[in-house]
Amino acid sequence: MRERWRKQAIIELLSKYHGEEDEQVAALLHQHAEVAMRLELVGEEDYSRTGNSRVAGRPDLPPSIAWPCTEEGEYYTFLAQINLGELPFTPADDLPTTGMLYFFLGADEPAYNVDHRVIYYDGDLQQLTLAEPPADKKEVYGDEREFVAHRVTFAPHLSLADLGEETEELMDKYEELYLEVRDQSDALWGGLQSWSGDTSLHAYLCRSGMEALLYNTHRTEEELREKAREALAGGQNQYAEHIENERIPLLQVFKARESEHREAARNWRLLFSLSSLDAAGMCWWDAGFLEFLIDRNDLRQRRFDNTYVNLATS
Repeated sequence: MRERWRKQAIIELLSKYHGEEDEQVAALLHQHAEVAMRLELVGEEDYSRTGNSRVAGRPDLPPSIAWPCTEEGEYYTFLAQINLGELPFTPADDLPTTGMLYFFLGADEPAYNVDHRVIYYDGDLQQLTLAEPPADKKEVYGDEREFVAHRVTFAPHLSLADLGEETEELMDKYEELYLEVRDQSDALWGGLQSWSGDTSLHAYLCRSGMEALLYNTHRTEEELREKAREALAGGQNQYAEHIENERIPLLQVFKARESEHREAARNWRLLFSLSSLDAAGMCWWDAGFLEFLIDRNDLRQRRFDNTYVNLATS
């Protein structure tokens, strides 16, 4: 059903923007456009139903799952629950077709490797009950996160990841078409929309013990040694030691098998994105949005405890 919908959606999109005869654009869309499930708010939540998809407020949890808390003893902000059985169809083969996905957020500083929790429950939905936050704990950034709960539905939408020169050419020829498939957020699955750095690579580095290499994989060993010398000359002894003892050895490991590392990074895909929803009172930094990424190998094994979150903002 997904592939049938995707092909028809591409045909209709090309017709809408008068690109039916453009074989190059048609080939690009048929090869690379994926299906995302776009989230739509359908009214404030009154909690009259249990187990429906929603953003903000309180989750419906089974007895086996407690509201997660940080190591500092604060409870995570509940962002969303998605009843996968409510989707028109699954947007990707590796995603489960039933059960509940829960998304919780901790401190959103810094904007990379954001603290969070993703939980998957595939048990009896009759066991779900409306959860109360831990009574003896405070919420992370609770005074800044007075969000308004909303019921949500999902509808399929075409999504095109950034392909570099190919998507630049598409934008030049069919700007409105490009924006319709490129400018996506508030979705389950689809293409990454962040515009700062290589988010999939960042996720891979952070989950592979190489976080110290963030924003440094393009550098040479000598460039890092020069930065260490500059830090030492400026009295930043600890930073110089960090570069010499951590960053440079990791760069050597990365460069020795760079093509393999970059190939593994491409397995990291967008699982869920959530924007600064005005109706829900959400604002992530400067009207940015959250991107939850997962390694497809983890997804196949239903392992949701190794995900990564990026906060994309201007």
